[in-house]
Parts: sequence; C-alpha cells; structure tokens
Amino acid sequence: MTGEAPPVGGVTLAGVALEHPIMNAAGTCKTVDDVTALARGAVAAVVVGSITRDARTGNGGEVYWSGGSYSLNALGLPNRGIGYYAEQLPAMADIAHGYGKPLVVSVAGFAAEEYATLARVAADTGADLIELNLGCPNVWDGGSQKRIACFDPGQTDAICAQVEAALAAGRAGPGHRRAPAYGVKVSPFSDPEALADLAALLGRRSEADGGPRFVTAVNTFPNALVLDDRRRPVLDVALAGLSGAALKPVGLGQVRQLRALLPEQVDVVGVGGVLGGRDVADYLAAGARAVQGATAFWNRGEDPTVFGDILSDWIDAGSMADTSAGVG
Repeated sequence: MTGEAPPVGGVTLAGVALEHPIMNAAGTCKTVDDVTALARGAVAAVVVGSITRDARTGNGGEVYWSGGSYSLNALGLPNRGIGYYAEQLPAMADIAHGYGKPLVVSVAGFAAEEYATLARVAADTGADLIELNLGCPNVWDGGSQKRIACFDPGQTDAICAQVEAALAAGRAGPGHRRAPAYGVKVSPFSDPEALADLAALLGRRSEADGGPRFVTAVNTFPNALVLDDRRRPVLDVALAGLSGAALKPVGLGQVRQLRALLPEQVDVVGVGGVLGGRDVADYLAAGARAVQGATAFWNRGEDPTVFGDILSDWIDAGSMADTSAGVG
C-alpha cells in the first residue's frame, strides 16, 4: 500500500496513503480478532502491538484506571511474543488490506538486536509501517523498572542502526518487496535540549535511505500516581503512565517542537488525549500528519466504534478543511 495517493481528505504518512488521519494507538490491538474488529471500523490504519520477542503476560492486578480528565495505565506490554506474530501477522495484514487499511506493527525490545529481529519479522510478514516503541514506561522486571529507551541517545542510535541494517538485509534478499518505512514512538521530554538532541539524531539518520520516517509523540507520561479514598494506589503497580485529556497539552507541545526540529521527510504522529474531533484538529494544526488514540477506546469498553465517532465529530466540525494546513 506504499506509494498510493491518498483519497480526498486523506493524508500520506511515511509514504503510505491513509483515508484520513485517525488511527488506534499501540496497546489496543493484539490478536487476529482485534485486527478484524478495528479494520471493519473507521480507523485509517490498524496499529498492532506492541510485540516483544518473548511472550509477556504484562503487569498483574489492576492495570487501568480512568478518572474523568485523565487515566492511568500500566499494562506492561502484554502480548503473545514473536512466535505467535510470525505466524499470524500475514493473516492480520491480509485482513487489514482487505478492508483497504494499512497495517502498522509496533515492536518493543530490551536490546537493540531484539528490535532488529522484530522489525524484520514485521517487514517479512506484511507490515506497511513499523513503529519502534522507545517510550513505554510501564515495564517492570524483578521489582525494577526498565529504562525508557528514548531518553538514552546512545541506545536510541544503536536501535535505529540495527533496525535499519535488518530491514536493508531483507530488502536485498531475492524476491523481497521493498522494506516498510519505520518510525519511533517516544515519551514526553520535559527538557527541550534533550528533545532537540533526539530530533537531531533522528534527523541525521533520516538522511540515509531506510532511516526513520516518522515520530509518534507521545507515549504516556511516566510514573504518575493516583490514590484512592483510603490513600492507596489505584493500580497494583502504583506508578503508571498518565494518559487521557490531561496529556493533550503535553502531546501538543511535543508535536509542535518536533515539527520545528525535524526535517521535512520525517512526519509526526500526535498521541495523547485524542477523544474527539477538536483534538484531531488541534494536533494537525500543531504539525502532526496523523493521530492515534487509546484512552477513548479503553473508556468505551474497548469498542472500536469510538473511532468512527471521533472521525464523524472531526468531519462535522468542518475540520477536514484544516488537514492540508496542519500536515503540509
């Protein structure tokens, strides 16, 4: 689906045509049934994952809480692992493509070589875009929290280098289609100099064929805490990622900064508090080419029709006229 012209009112993200700019976010789609439900709905592309090398049950106990203007989640990357996805991603791609939707595969590793292996599997099994999750704050192991990769420039650079090499190797093999473009999903940066350093790193890598072509901003804000009436954490792991409406101003600020810092060939995807049509329009105006949503989906009981409601709200508000201005 790469290289197609977008329909009227649509956009092109990293060379892939989208009917409109609204997608689900990683964490909301893990199985073939999930792909089918979302592909039948209104999303412009289906985002699967994040997937990891080994199967993960995720964090135990209560892992999601919604409190009106904000939510907490600490899912911990639950997924069935690379063995399952190597078998099932071709069917997922066929289903998504059958409904005219690109398939985006989000991958998460604990070492650069894991990202490379996962990206190669995604490329070989029909993904149209690959999103490297460098910003998940909710992964615990033996009582310790894993480092968030995007805050380590050396680790980020190493991950991108190995992913690019793995995708290039697949591209060079006989009978292989052109490798899908990849991008990175990052956590919110409170330090503007650190964000500028990340953007410079990604910008340099994007100058080469096969370098990053989009940045998804942002993942949840790390290590938030909400207490119940008994002064106990509402989630079993206590600290969790902040999402929902309260994250939107942070997400908008990150998108605005990244759009100014990144070269034109690197698109920006806005995430954080996308609950209605105005939120879509605001992210596009800030410089995003597309948006993703998760909290709205979870707050609706994992009902994929919520994306149709967001799309209708965006259209009814006349926001389609703003698309070319926001994503130019």
